[in-house]
Parts: sequence; structure tokens; C-alpha cells
Amino acid sequence: MIKTKRFWLVQVWLSLGLVLFLGLAYSPAAAATVLYTADTSGAVIVQSRRTLRDQDRHSWQVIGFKPILACSQQNQADGCEGGMALRLVGFPGAVEIDHAQPITFTDPKGHTLPVHNISNQIGKDVPLQPHVAQYDLQTVLSELPIDYRLRLEVPTLTPPPVVLQIPPALIQEWQTVVNTHSRDLIDACDKFPAEARQNPAFPAWVGCSSR
Repeated sequence: MIKTKRFWLVQVWLSLGLVLFLGLAYSPAAAATVLYTADTSGAVIVQSRRTLRDQDRHSWQVIGFKPILACSQQNQADGCEGGMALRLVGFPGAVEIDHAQPITFTDPKGHTLPVHNISNQIGKDVPLQPHVAQYDLQTVLSELPIDYRLRLEVPTLTPPPVVLQIPPALIQEWQTVVNTHSRDLIDACDKFPAEARQNPAFPAWVGCSSR
């Protein structure tokens, strides 16, 4: 039986908190930075991973992801997909993110769009680190334009806020992630290399296991 969406999200957050990229399954090199990973819960985690630099040239990992389980017509109401989240990871000791505040996207015309902070959902058993935060990208992604670069402000406990420049190609990757569903993964074996499909933890519902 497929468990609730909240349960699977917690599992994914725990997995990402401990090992951001498990390497059990991933896309071929030609597929750029949209990756298809797996965890021991039987989920496939579709994610976009980029390294961006802030206004002080510090590197940040910018990870947009969502978990996917097999979803039949009978059990769709049980929640076979988690919502898409955005995780930001700064350098340890270099920044303290304000986990009580949203991030804000701003377009070249000055229009702003706040994104709710869900850092408290990263995982109950994983201590929340000051340089890591998570946001509810699912609710605002359809409103983000893909025609020009956006300014992303990340509130910190010590001003000024962190500023990241989000290129249109990255927003398009997020759109790819959010529009990927379980039906798109079944028998899509080219997304997963042979060594991943041989792993005992590879989700059987995908139909590509070589064990």
C-alpha cells in the first residue's frame, strides 16, 4: 500500500539531509543536471542540481526536487507524488539562513514573489543546519517567468540577505522536474544506467531492474 504524501516527503528529506545525492540512479551525462535518483523507500527522486555563486562569490547548491512513487488509478488519492521543494545549501560556517522567513524572487521589472519556508520539514531526526534551508517551490513555480534572469533573495540572521541570480535555463529544469510523473518513468530505462538498475534498492515498479 502506498503511504501518505507526507510520509514519503519525510523519507526524502531525511535522505537528502544525510546524503544529498545517493547515486543509486541518475541520468546519463547528456541529460545535463536533471537527475533521477532512488532511495530505499522505493521512490524515485527527480531533481535539478546547480551550483550558483552569491554576491560575495560564495558557492551554493541549489536543488529542486520531488519524490515519485508508482501511482495507479485506484490509489492516486493516497498521494503518489510529493510536492516540489527547493533546497539551498550554503558553505558551513559562512552563512546562517533565517529559517522563519521566505525567500523572494524578483524579476527585472521589480515584481516580487515570496516562497514559503518549509525548513522545519527537512526531517525530524536530522538537526536543522544553519546553512541549509528548504522552500515550497510547488506553489509558485507556474508563476515564475522563463524569459529572463531572476533575482533570488535569501534572508539571513545577519544582514544583508544572500542574493543569487537564477537563469532561465534553471527555471526550465524545475519545470521538467515538476512535470515528471510516475508514468514517465515506467520502462524509461535510458534514464537509469546499468549499475543503478543492478542495485538492490532500485525501485521495482519502474520496470528496469537488471537483477
